[in-house]
Amino acid sequence: MFKHITGALLLAACSAAQAASPWADLAKADLDFVYQTVRADHPGMVDPDNPYFRAWAEQGYAQAVAALPNVRSLHDAQVLLRRYFAGFADGHMWLTYRYEKDAVRWAGMLLQRQGKRYVVGHSEEAAVPAGAELLACDGRQVDTLIEEDLVPGAFNNRQLDWLKTDLASRVLAVVEQDVHPEYARCTFAIEGATREVALNWREFAQFKFETLLQTMQPRLGKDSSITEIRPGAYWVRLPQFQPNDAQVKQLNDVAARMPSLRNAELVVFDTRGNSGGNSAWGWRVLAGLVGDAYLQQQTRSAGYAEWRASAGNLAYIRDGLLPRLTRQYGAGHKDLAQWESLQRRMQQAIEQGRPFVRQGEDAAAPAGKAASTKAAPLSTARIALVTQSGCASSCLDFADYALAVPGTVHLGETTGADTVYMDVRPLPLPSGLGRFSMAQKVYRGRTRAHNAAYVPHIPYPGAIHDTPALQSWTMQQLTGKSLAQGSPAHDNSKK
Repeated sequence: MFKHITGALLLAACSAAQAASPWADLAKADLDFVYQTVRADHPGMVDPDNPYFRAWAEQGYAQAVAALPNVRSLHDAQVLLRRYFAGFADGHMWLTYRYEKDAVRWAGMLLQRQGKRYVVGHSEEAAVPAGAELLACDGRQVDTLIEEDLVPGAFNNRQLDWLKTDLASRVLAVVEQDVHPEYARCTFAIEGATREVALNWREFAQFKFETLLQTMQPRLGKDSSITEIRPGAYWVRLPQFQPNDAQVKQLNDVAARMPSLRNAELVVFDTRGNSGGNSAWGWRVLAGLVGDAYLQQQTRSAGYAEWRASAGNLAYIRDGLLPRLTRQYGAGHKDLAQWESLQRRMQQAIEQGRPFVRQGEDAAAPAGKAASTKAAPLSTARIALVTQSGCASSCLDFADYALAVPGTVHLGETTGADTVYMDVRPLPLPSGLGRFSMAQKVYRGRTRAHNAAYVPHIPYPGAIHDTPALQSWTMQQLTGKSLAQGSPAHDNSKK
């Protein structure tokens, strides 16, 4: 269905009779704008530490231009541009469209990854019941299908394990721009035996597909809370760090309660569903448990950030970021000073032809001697961290903090990953059919490597959306007792 019909779209449709492919012209205009903006404003283009980014910006653009004669529809244009974005393998460089197809092509089954297995979560095929495990299609293992057929058009980095979790539902369905071959025959493990099945691909309504997917992988709520799931064991939900007004109160309440958990036996931080936001929230929560001085000591690094000095980034700070922060903080607020300084120094860097300007360099406190005594943790509680494959951005920052505390146990799924490029700004495509974002600064000296994910100490083998099963399993792993062997869970959010 069309979410939004633009003038450019109507023009393309009306001129179809006069031009061989108006969509190719539309795709070229969007592609050129993205390419030129990346060259002018993205730190990766002038980053000596990452030659791949610059190489792909040029090579990927050349490949896309060569493929333009094959663009015969809006969908073709979307696939072409998305493949260019995918080549950067950067979660902060995203592309979204206001248009989506009203149908998918699928084989009557929905797949989900559980641990290392690919399990049929829903089936409308009599030969393949729900619970069957997909082993291969057309003689190729499922991991290979995802790596070779899906990853290049989605997020082109085959080393990232979390992509297999995120793209599993696309193996037996061709959805949106995740284009891949329609496999002829697949092999399944069913009740201890293997069975080869001929696939029957057909059209299926997009909204029905999304409904089935949400049933199989339900979206978790975004409310933050603390629940005592067994005496002395607390489950802390942190599903997001970009709260609305009501959720701000929830996060403040969680942070305020953390000191009361310092003598707990176990504190489990559950970040499922958290894809980022403001990392200050995660810091506040964890520092409330172990102490700010101790957390700073454990995470101390010599890292710093540099902004790409460009006219586009300067305009964003001057006309977008500073006015927004002034409305939030109030004119004259002390936290505005560093951004006003950054604006001035970026202008100077542009005039002097320097590619980068360091964030906060003129406001940095002089380096002093290291503290003679080390800060001790304020908590005796054992800490555990639960992650899902979508954990990215400031969720990864929280993982940095939590895993820096000695003894923290990591459970769940392998996290997402992010590059060292951050602080995005969104821009509309010239066609009006969607928008994209790109980073403006690069972080130097980050302890976690570029596009590195966290692999859990104890991987979860089941469906991570099933909270009661996950909690029981977690208790079994950490204490040797399942949740069923303890007291029933109860919500302590209001205490």
